[in-house]
Amino acid sequence: MVLKSRPTNQGIRFIVGAGIIALSIYGFYLALAGQNSPELFLVPETVALEARPCTNVLSPAFSLCVPSGLKYTIGTDGAIALRSAEAKMRGEVKLLEKLPREEEWRASLRNPLIRTFLGDERGLSTQELMMRILSHRYNPTLMGVKAQLIPSWMKKTRNSEILIPSGADAILFYTPARTLGFAFAEGKIVMLSCAGSMDKAAALSIIGSIRVTSPEGQETGSLHSS
Repeated sequence: MVLKSRPTNQGIRFIVGAGIIALSIYGFYLALAGQNSPELFLVPETVALEARPCTNVLSPAFSLCVPSGLKYTIGTDGAIALRSAEAKMRGEVKLLEKLPREEEWRASLRNPLIRTFLGDERGLSTQELMMRILSHRYNPTLMGVKAQLIPSWMKKTRNSEILIPSGADAILFYTPARTLGFAFAEGKIVMLSCAGSMDKAAALSIIGSIRVTSPEGQETGSLHSS
């Protein structure tokens, strides 16, 4: 008499067990990241711009509208300095060739695993790449790269936000004490950086109003989306 072997569920059990272990590791990693670096779970949020009184200011490279209550000066390098004695705030708006350390964090994206989520970074503009990275909330693979984009002073800072002015090709990293924003157009980047208290609506108004100008001072392109 030949005994028939009974079918086993070892394969299924192995897969289920491996899945449980993987989910446990994933959950532990997210919990640890949430405790140590809660800012990594922020994603960009689109915010409508508020109409408010402002002064149009023109530098050789770009123009913007400075909200009422802020004083400004234009430097010899074309940068626009902002200040408010009442709020103890100082800021600057200037043209950049590329983002700080952009080559470094772009190189870190050439890992095959990272390309699974982002694609080939060489075909993406700076703005497109930033948005793809920052829009991932629960992806442990991209958290290291995301940490390179988020300012260090946002770490564990309450009321931190990543904002997109509605209708503008721009992004704003905002906290009640510091602000960093980038506006994009025609391959150019204009950076807003402020230390001290700045109203959120004012910061959005500034970054959303920036336009690129030609050397003759004529507007050649808007940083607003069509």
